[in-house]
Amino acid sequence: MKDIDELVSFSNELLNLSRNIIRSHRSLEIDHEIKADGSPVTTVDREVEQKLRELIDARYPQHGVIGEEFPDRDIDAERVWLLDPIDGTKQYATGIPLFGTLLALAERGCFVLGAMDFPATDDRWIGGQGYPTLWNGNRAGTRQCRDLAHALVAPGDPARGMDPDLTWTQVTAASRFCLWGTGSYGFAMVASGRLDVAIDNDLDPFDFAAPAAVIEAAGGSVTDWRGEPLTLASEGSVLFLGDAHLLESVIALLQG
Repeated sequence: MKDIDELVSFSNELLNLSRNIIRSHRSLEIDHEIKADGSPVTTVDREVEQKLRELIDARYPQHGVIGEEFPDRDIDAERVWLLDPIDGTKQYATGIPLFGTLLALAERGCFVLGAMDFPATDDRWIGGQGYPTLWNGNRAGTRQCRDLAHALVAPGDPARGMDPDLTWTQVTAASRFCLWGTGSYGFAMVASGRLDVAIDNDLDPFDFAAPAAVIEAAGGSVTDWRGEPLTLASEGSVLFLGDAHLLESVIALLQG
């Protein structure tokens, strides 16, 4: 993309804003409420998304916006921003530091830029088409792992619509070891070569768009559970691999 540097700069501006807002509140003093879908939300989630939308509307009024806390706007536009103001609200609301802001840009349905910021750990990843993934300003990359028996795996939350006796357990049983509950921070660890496989399901596009772009720009493989590319139209079962050589074996297990 010809304007990738401009978009990266703007994404950093958005993340600086979200980080400042989140850090201005003490998570242990924040109350949460439960939304109609059963997920928690805080006033900080809404504050962050509102401010990010205002910046996007001012800079790129022709772009669409999909966010977690407010209605979508112009989702048929050529370019659409995806916002998750606090990914990991359960962790944030209970004082566990594995939460962050995820933002991405889709162009004609494909994810061309992703950014992930974790205020509590002071970590940020950003990458996309024509812009190799950076972690805190340094080049990040996935690692080679051709054998699932040597892989480190981060499964998603088995309570979120997944029978724990199926597919995930077959993948984790075949791996070296697994780490549960890493959330989107586990996705970022695939991009930095610390984990080899991250699996999740029943996600919304604003949950997986940013890590998809970041991991792909870091050299990884980004698909759904059938091995198809992730797009705005994907159903939300995601498979992130540091090494695409694992794709066939992991897909076989996920398909039972």
